[in-house]
Amino acid sequence: MDPLVGRDVPLAAADAAIGGAARGCGALVLVSGDAGIGKSRLVQEITQRAVSRGMTRAYGFAVDDPGAPPLWPWRRALRDLPDVLAAMDGAASDADAGARFAMFVAVTDRLLAAARASAIAVVLEDMHWADRLSALLLTHLCSELPDSRVAVVISFRPRHPGPLRDGLDRLIRARSVTHVTLDGLATADIRAWLREYPDLQRHDGLAAQLRELTAGNPLLIRLLVEALLSNPAVADERSEGPADARAVDRLLAERVDLRRLVAARTDALSPAAREILQAASVLGERVTPAVLARVTELPDAEVGVLLEEATLAGILRPMADAPGDVAFTHALVRDAVYADLTPTARSHWHRRSAVALESIEGPLAAGRIAVHWQRAGPDALDQCWRWARAASALAGAALAFDEAVQFAALAAGQARLAGADAILGDLTLELARAQFDNFDIRGAMGSCVEVAELADRAGRPELLAAAGLVIHGIGTPVVNRVVRRLCRRALAHPGVTDPVTRARLLAQLAVAEAEDGGGPHAADLAAEALVAAEATGDGDAILEAVAARHLAIAVPSSVAERLELGRRAVDLGDADRRPVAALWGHLWRVDAAFQLGNLAEVDRELTEIDRIARTRRSGLARWHHHRLTATRSALVGDFTDARNHNRAARELAERMGDVSLMGMFYAFSSQLALTRGDPAELPDGWLEVLKAAPEMPLVQVSKCSWLLLVGRRDEAEAAFEEFRELPATMPVGLRWAPTLGMVGEVAVGLRDAQVAAAVYERLAPTAVYYSGDGSGAVFCHGSNARMLADLALVAGRHDDAQQLYADAVAMNARLGARPFTALSRLGWAGALLTTEPAAQPGSGPIRQDLKLARTLLDQAAGEFRRLDMPGPLAASLTLLARLEGFERHGNPLTGRESEIANLIAEALSNKEIADRLFLSERTVETHVRHILGKLGFSSRTEIATWAVQLGR
Repeated sequence: MDPLVGRDVPLAAADAAIGGAARGCGALVLVSGDAGIGKSRLVQEITQRAVSRGMTRAYGFAVDDPGAPPLWPWRRALRDLPDVLAAMDGAASDADAGARFAMFVAVTDRLLAAARASAIAVVLEDMHWADRLSALLLTHLCSELPDSRVAVVISFRPRHPGPLRDGLDRLIRARSVTHVTLDGLATADIRAWLREYPDLQRHDGLAAQLRELTAGNPLLIRLLVEALLSNPAVADERSEGPADARAVDRLLAERVDLRRLVAARTDALSPAAREILQAASVLGERVTPAVLARVTELPDAEVGVLLEEATLAGILRPMADAPGDVAFTHALVRDAVYADLTPTARSHWHRRSAVALESIEGPLAAGRIAVHWQRAGPDALDQCWRWARAASALAGAALAFDEAVQFAALAAGQARLAGADAILGDLTLELARAQFDNFDIRGAMGSCVEVAELADRAGRPELLAAAGLVIHGIGTPVVNRVVRRLCRRALAHPGVTDPVTRARLLAQLAVAEAEDGGGPHAADLAAEALVAAEATGDGDAILEAVAARHLAIAVPSSVAERLELGRRAVDLGDADRRPVAALWGHLWRVDAAFQLGNLAEVDRELTEIDRIARTRRSGLARWHHHRLTATRSALVGDFTDARNHNRAARELAERMGDVSLMGMFYAFSSQLALTRGDPAELPDGWLEVLKAAPEMPLVQVSKCSWLLLVGRRDEAEAAFEEFRELPATMPVGLRWAPTLGMVGEVAVGLRDAQVAAAVYERLAPTAVYYSGDGSGAVFCHGSNARMLADLALVAGRHDDAQQLYADAVAMNARLGARPFTALSRLGWAGALLTTEPAAQPGSGPIRQDLKLARTLLDQAAGEFRRLDMPGPLAASLTLLARLEGFERHGNPLTGRESEIANLIAEALSNKEIADRLFLSERTVETHVRHILGKLGFSSRTEIATWAVQLGR
């Protein structure tokens, strides 16, 4: 059966995309469908049309073999493009998401450059079996395809679990994507194909029956038809008339399991051919004759003859991209043959396969070899864990961390079964490291605890110490408890004597203490770690201690030392070629520069971060650059640029596959929404993010601000209740200042005078700084004086509030922080108006305050309009309306009466006033009597004094 029957529409769509790529509009063609649906035949036709347009074909495929090396489909496809292939090597020197991203960039850039000379069609089949790294590379390349001469064609099974399906949504949403979904053939298509078999096609109901039984799957239809034609019972029936549904029913009754139906096709083969197919099914869906010859210990020529026999029988097919190699006609065929193996035969062939691959491919096939030994039986445990260990190391070096975990777990499990206690601790430690690299923190914690127990039993203190150093940079309370316990246990062990190890353990312990609110104790531990590390001269130990010290003193008052620690980290990075150290240093200095209000220094450090991102091709550095540029732009009121960089940071985090970095997008967006006073600024999905937020006070109390912003005041009050005592109980340390600042912000929103006063007392010394404390600049809110002024006003400290607002206006204006200058003016005006109702109408200073409040509100409202800050603008308009009422309250006179009062202040007589205003003297006398009555005065002198004070 030709699978292109009924495929005119999908072929036309794919062909159009390929044609566009040949002209410079790159494309991704997704060909999806179930097993046997005809994907390979369609891809073959697409590829032929690409070649006919002059495009270069690059063909690769994924395999159903957990031992396949990372990036296998890409390596196969790019083997004739050595410059592109070389970009996949050498990325293991910095085994993190940033290095992986740099490798993706290099591969993409070189591939697109190669396509400028000749358009390239990259064909990757069976990508549902692809490893995670291959899927991530595909996602990255997809974003760069527009305006290129590269077409990527992939085939996959959409329901097959795996890395490709996990990221399929992003691929489908990308630009220049054509998704061709192959469904089962329609009854009309099957009927058209049956015309090739006159005895069958005469029966009108057969096509519909085949459609019902197979859901239109071309492979299954062909298998059933061939079985019908070869089955004696059907033949007899056919001699009396055409085959019908009853014949198909009888056939399926005889062979309930379709796999058995497929495997039965091998019955006609010679015993030798059946045996070699068994060995081939163990090796995988695709087979290299040389490897199969080694497995079966048969001469190459004999293997070739037997494979030809199976090919002629329609069980195998030759591989066009690899002359000499063969593959099962379909995965179902291979699965059927493998399923028919007895346990003894299966174990035998896996053992032989492992030995053959060891001799032919060696360490490069470590993963496949390990899997074969695993399936070879219980007496192969030692061989399995040794090869699984090697496979884990290879996968980790290639940044394929999920595969590294898989093989590390296999190695440890097999060693445990084998009773290899001497090595089990090392293997479990390697598993812990792989889990941590793969962001499986819970798994890494469990493995580290197990390593500690194994170390105790084996009397290996160095293993105990290593367990305490695996997990770092994670601030959750559960993790901190485990890390702290492991570090203390190792430091207390008399066998842990290596100075470098002890310094690193001290630094690790300091970080855990700081994250857990250790305050001064954490700072002391970090200082001790730094002294110990410097005594060793070990660069890694010094850097870890410097980082611990910076984290432990992340409070506003330590800004000078944090700047110096940043300089040291930069020097360590430059001197010892540690780009991560230099990046840390520049990030710390940016944070300090924001706190000091030194935007020139912020810009210098951002330039250095950009340089690291460009020269090291570091995705992590680029992410930080986007994040911090967004912070700077928001500070000066360029909200559009801030949003663009925040979105770019999120997209980069998604491409790097780092979920933790994506959370910063929501944190920044929420702060921008609060600053603008606009709930519409909150991104889609913010409620889900809110529910899944980490259990740390800073994040949890921020929920109250979000709830207030969207008008859910009752919920905010209820959620805030648990934080009302926090100002009195939280020790000074990591995230102390931003946490109390957030508590204070909610207290202001809820008009909670008690909490506002408590926060004000704790944070008052920070009024000289801008926001920032060394814990990472998620958002800069300008001068701390404005926040403190808000707190003072709610707490009833009006004089303090007005002075702080004045300071905040000056500080923010000096920085060019337009949104926060305007917010400071709005707060100051509110403070002035708050004191007005208690004043007497005739008070001169009050009139001055009203004039100042109007000036501040006019300036603030104008800036809010220009910057598009709807929430503060509404607040300023409300205060302006309130101000007009105060002005009327301060001057109860009519316009004419006010005019006459001002002339009295100029010492004019009633007659002179009458002449000036063209009134009668009697009318002026009447107005004067009304003025005296309204103001409660008894003389013209009092009127004159009042008018002078009112006009100041």
